Amino acid sequence: MYYEKKRLIAIDPADCDCTECIVGEYVPLRSATEEQIALMLRGKLRDNTSTPLRVSAQWELYGPRPDEQHLVSVQVVAELWDGNVLTWDLTNHLDVVPGQVFGSPHD
Repeated sequence: MYYEKKRLIAIDPADCDCTECIVGEYVPLRSATEEQIALMLRGKLRDNTSTPLRVSAQWELYGPRPDEQHLVSVQVVAELWDGNVLTWDLTNHLDVVPGQVFGSPHD
């Protein structure tokens, strides 16, 4: 029997085992990949996690002018209700992270 793979549309709470997670429309936060977290931050996947995420970004100078900077690193951390901490390094997914701009981060 052939089953069509569902299109991922959301990230659910860390320990979710709902029907949507089982069939692949959602993914539990504990199982989310770096790319999926980056897409969620970009608004391409819904955030159903009910978990605060801490996002940190590192900027570096780009070019000779001090007001020209670019995003070089993004880290995302989720502190779960059970004391576990999940961390994703989105540095390899900067093309899908919001705010990747050239120029001052204050623009």
